[in-house]
Amino acid sequence: MDIIKLNPQGFCKGVIKAINIINKAIDDENIKRPIYMLGNIVHNRNVVQAFRNKGIIILEGKPRLDMLNEINEGTVIFTAHGVSDAVKERAIKKGLNIIDATCRDVNHVHDIIKSKLQEGYDILFYGKPNHPETEGVVGLSDRITIVDENTDFNQIKNKSKILLTCQTTMSYLDVVSFYQQIKARFPQVELLGEVCNATRTRQAAILENKDNLDLIIVVGDPLSNNSKMLQQVAEKKANIKALLVEDINGLKDVDLSLYNRIGITAGASTPDAIVEEIINNLKNNNNDFVSKLKFEDYIR
Repeated sequence: MDIIKLNPQGFCKGVIKAINIINKAIDDENIKRPIYMLGNIVHNRNVVQAFRNKGIIILEGKPRLDMLNEINEGTVIFTAHGVSDAVKERAIKKGLNIIDATCRDVNHVHDIIKSKLQEGYDILFYGKPNHPETEGVVGLSDRITIVDENTDFNQIKNKSKILLTCQTTMSYLDVVSFYQQIKARFPQVELLGEVCNATRTRQAAILENKDNLDLIIVVGDPLSNNSKMLQQVAEKKANIKALLVEDINGLKDVDLSLYNRIGITAGASTPDAIVEEIINNLKNNNNDFVSKLKFEDYIR
């Protein structure tokens, strides 16, 4: 069995920035306590639990504006997925200390959308309806509409200026294909496909190696959209069987002896330690598939 590590791997720049910002806040005795986080800093359960262990209070399961209703003092962290201006304004009005860990690419999308709205555009946003990045974008204006392959475009007004942009963790091939579909309905639509570079290059690596692999293991949290897109690109674009596993425990019931050349890729919020543990076990023919890592290993 050959194990091929597909590069790039490891945390993207946005995740590294977010983790460093929070670690610095935890170590700073002058930061107002308690420290709250609006949702998961990134979509990786191991990283999130590591911060819980360090005392961060993580709020989940509600829109961010509703989460803020539960916070009356201390510090609030905006996650890498970004928040709307309304969330920022509410936090300021409540007198909370703010730590903004929004990814630079997400901020770039927000800036583009705000600029185009001022120019009179209506915005179509290609993204996942329940994703925090989508929530943050849609909260910018009521002239932003979430769209996907199931959207009934007869219900969308045909304006003279329409921009299609997207969630940063989508499949860039799907974005281009989706744009062509919309253009048939709205010829004037413009595209600014803002898939982040970390997402794009990982997807490209799968396609570049598709002829040399008979299985791809995608290491990532099931909630991570960029990880799910890697599995989708492998199966639908490269026609390779793909497994999405959160860590080494996900391989316990998989018969890997059926495959000769296995590619390993990972989502942009997957710690290197998890990937390396999987690769070392496979190369050493260690089929115990029980993780020996500690949560602290994920955010060092």
